[in-house]
Amino acid sequence: MLRAEGIVKTFFKGGANEVRALNNVSLSLAEGEFVTVIGSNGAGKSTFLGAVAGVFPVDQGRIFLNNEDMTAWPEWRRAAGIGRVFQDPAQGTCPGATIEQNLALALKRGQ
Repeated sequence: MLRAEGIVKTFFKGGANEVRALNNVSLSLAEGEFVTVIGSNGAGKSTFLGAVAGVFPVDQGRIFLNNEDMTAWPEWRRAAGIGRVFQDPAQGTCPGATIEQNLALALKRGQ
């Protein structure tokens, strides 16, 4: 189960370009559940997924995987339980590999 509670993320905090990308975002997913995150450009979709995956540390809130608080875990440690699919296949796949080979690589991620 994946659970995010009250996630807040601000970029360039205190600067002229400060942006509150996530403001009190929460989500709960049961094991085997599938969800699609949709929204307009700049809505915070990628930032939220990046926060869950550990790319962006959160300013506030907690992230749990199987009821274990992983908020402070580094990205490499989260990789065993968190996977993402990118819109641009070149960002998340090996272009010279087959679909089967790419899926096999994804399966081994974090092992």
